[in-house]
Amino acid sequence: MTLPPFPPELSAAPTVRAFGAALASFACQSVRAHGVQVWAVVGGSLAVVGEEGRGLGLSDGTLAARSLAAGGVLEEGMLVCLPFGAGVLEFVGADPEGVERLSGLAPLLTLALEGVQAREVRRGRGRVAETVEQLVRRLGGSLDLAEVLTATAESAALALGFGRAFVGLFSEVGAQGARTGEVFTHGFDSAFTGGIDVGPVSFGRLMERGEVILYERGRDAGTPLAQGLAELDPEVALIAPLSARGRPLGVLYVDSRSPGARAGEDDTWLVLALAEQASLAIDNARLYGIETRKREAAEALREAGAALASSLHLRDTLSRLLERATALFGADAAGVYELQPDGRTLTIRSALGLSSEYVLRVRAKVGPGVTGRAAQRREMVVARDLTDQHLGGSSRYTRQLLAQGQYPYRGVIGLPLGTRAGVFGVLTLYWQAPLPLDADDLALAEVFAAQASLAIENARLYEEELRREREAAVLLGVGRLLAEDQSDRALSEAARLATLALNAGRGLIALTGDAASGEAGREVTRCATFNLHPPGPAELASLMAQLGRGPRPLTRRHALPVAGSALIVPLRGDPGAGGAGDLLGFLYADDPGTEAPGDRALQLARSVADQMALTLTRERLLSALAREEARYRQLAEGAHDLILSADPGGTVTYANPAATRLLEPHSGPLVGAPLLDLATPATRPALHAAWDAAFAHPAGGRAEIEVGPYRLEVRLSAVRASGGGPDGTAAHSVLTVARDLSELQTLAAEIQRRGRALEAATSRQSELRSYLALFTQAQEEERRRISRELHDDTAQVLIATSRRVARLARELDGDHKGRVDDILADLQQAIESVRRFARNLRPSVLDDLGLLPALEWLAGQAHTDTRLEVSGPERRLTPALELTVFRLVQEALTNVDKHAGAHSAAIRVAYGPGGVRVAVTDDGQGFTPGQALARAQGGHLGLIGLRERVALAGGLLDVESEPGRGTTLTFTLPG
Repeated sequence: MTLPPFPPELSAAPTVRAFGAALASFACQSVRAHGVQVWAVVGGSLAVVGEEGRGLGLSDGTLAARSLAAGGVLEEGMLVCLPFGAGVLEFVGADPEGVERLSGLAPLLTLALEGVQAREVRRGRGRVAETVEQLVRRLGGSLDLAEVLTATAESAALALGFGRAFVGLFSEVGAQGARTGEVFTHGFDSAFTGGIDVGPVSFGRLMERGEVILYERGRDAGTPLAQGLAELDPEVALIAPLSARGRPLGVLYVDSRSPGARAGEDDTWLVLALAEQASLAIDNARLYGIETRKREAAEALREAGAALASSLHLRDTLSRLLERATALFGADAAGVYELQPDGRTLTIRSALGLSSEYVLRVRAKVGPGVTGRAAQRREMVVARDLTDQHLGGSSRYTRQLLAQGQYPYRGVIGLPLGTRAGVFGVLTLYWQAPLPLDADDLALAEVFAAQASLAIENARLYEEELRREREAAVLLGVGRLLAEDQSDRALSEAARLATLALNAGRGLIALTGDAASGEAGREVTRCATFNLHPPGPAELASLMAQLGRGPRPLTRRHALPVAGSALIVPLRGDPGAGGAGDLLGFLYADDPGTEAPGDRALQLARSVADQMALTLTRERLLSALAREEARYRQLAEGAHDLILSADPGGTVTYANPAATRLLEPHSGPLVGAPLLDLATPATRPALHAAWDAAFAHPAGGRAEIEVGPYRLEVRLSAVRASGGGPDGTAAHSVLTVARDLSELQTLAAEIQRRGRALEAATSRQSELRSYLALFTQAQEEERRRISRELHDDTAQVLIATSRRVARLARELDGDHKGRVDDILADLQQAIESVRRFARNLRPSVLDDLGLLPALEWLAGQAHTDTRLEVSGPERRLTPALELTVFRLVQEALTNVDKHAGAHSAAIRVAYGPGGVRVAVTDDGQGFTPGQALARAQGGHLGLIGLRERVALAGGLLDVESEPGRGTTLTFTLPG
């Protein structure tokens, strides 16, 4: 077996840790392992003095201790331990052959380790031991972290004879190095107000390799280390690591500004020993501080939980929550934001330390800002300094303050407050300075928020239970009150109960419709008030106009006078109870305050209104049922049909007067008699069959029976009780309705007789209409003949005569010529009169040019200023229809000239696809139906003639007239 060469730097290592680092690197390469740890007995215990590679997390030192105790190589999984003297080489994933070769160097490694340990002891035993002992005596087992840090800095400065020293513990550790928090100094002119940055290179040398950094100005000038120490400006400086249990704690810094100051290797060992001893003391003090803080936090949380749980009223719970939060975390202000029902807005429900303007103007939105993010994410949101993090504001007001640089707070945290129903809101804490809380404080804040959420949940449940009990009591009281009595006194008491339950100052109950008849309406008929003067009809009508489907808040403009806010809710009947949702009235409540009623108040108002409406509907239904029963009894008493009621055994229990009058003279008293025995023996089987069918079929049974001299048609139906079955065992009674068929037969004969008379009258009327049509046609023919004879014969004779007279007048002179001229003028007037008479009888323009020119001629002939208007596609109608329209318009214009006293008239002709519509309108004095009837009775049959002529043409006449507004006659004719 060939041994690997023994590296000479192992024997020359100045310290055990330098020996361990060199041995780890040599051994890792020799055995081709994933990782190597070098263990050595230091201070009586086995500790890691060097490491190389990966996978070292598999080792916890147990296998190394066992190997050292056994004095031989041990294997466990991927771990292999090789002991040598007071040390152990531990490999992860090593080559077995390499381990075997390296084991041959174990004696040499033992000698080299012993030599390094001896030199280390000889070099620093006296001075280091004395300094460490002094530090231990100085600390005296103190667990006060500030005292430990201060004593360490002072001891290091004095032991080295340097002027200054400080100790800083890390507050931040990352890939870019570390930064200390508060720094404890000795010998400096002023204390450090900020932290000290340690770069990644220095952090690696200090914490990962355990080295002491030595700075000398003459040697290290111009290096990055010199640039980092430029502010301190040391001549010589030593920086030692503070670490415990593998965790970086901070740094120990010692320097001197004296010219010519130097630091040797012994000084380095002294600082390192002080740092190691101080690390143990600092770690113990930190652990003690953490435990003390945990105990204090637990006690504070216990006290806070007890304080929050001591009240079940939400307002008190929120007030105590804010007091505890500000005291526990030292916040300058705090506020509890409540999530509104819209799920998007947060308003401040309770605040401590916030200005009134801030509380009133802030309406946060879910999402932006610290508070909005906490509500949206349902987790704590931290802003250590709003001026640096730029998280924005949750509301427009806070964004304005941030933009103007006037926002009073820098550190802010938002803690969501959750309940089983969801997010209640957010507890937001404010600090005027940057956030002073560390990670432990923030964890404590989350626990406190959980306690607060539980307290809020309990308070909400308690208040919800109280509210339900109050609401149940109010609903029960209102329902019982109105069920027993619906007088004005009862309504006033119900208004009082409802108003107090809604935490309002005034209230009223208004009922619509007729309470006596049980009908709903839209006008207030009764009104009961509490602490309120009864409003007038106009005010009640204004409130009625604000009613909607359910409860709604009212603004001051729509509320009654003096009210700052109000609500109104309609009282509607139950649609399932036969009320069809009819409006029964409304409930109104108001308060001088301007805060609008919340969702809880509106929900309670709905419940109270529903209870009132249910009670009122039930009472109205009972009243309506009693009225219907009385009405049905009245109908039965006055009915001509025979109505009897029998129990399931067949005994008659009721008989109406018609049955009593008809049957009792032949059957004796009906009530108490067997119903089935009333029929004659011959028809009794039919009555029995109808009785059985009444129980077997929903439609009941029918039969024709004889009772004495009467033949009756009877119908039997079973009236079942609630829950009755089809077998009739649960039937309440049997209703029998009978009708005298002999009377019906007489009535049928009378109907037939009257029908025949009606047919005869209808036939006579048809004959008269036919006669009238023929008469009208003959009249028109006669008019046409007379008009033609007047135009062709009489007018021509008169024209010839006038010409002869005109020739005679030209031959005469003197007085004879004047007399002839007079005769000639008279002849001309006679000719014109004959022509006008002929045109009136039958104008030739109607036959030659058609309806519209004829109507234009009529409009020009009328005494009243008349115009013609035409709409629709013009066309020629049948000659008979054109003549009918012409005569109708002619008669209508004649009536206008004679009776209307109009200034103007209009003829409007509208052609349609199925006929024509003609309207004659005037702006005259008009008339009433009574005046038209009086004129007809006085012999003026104009309208009657028009209506008859339109009827003969198969059309319709519509008359619209009103005194002072004129008259319109509309003729609608087919064709």
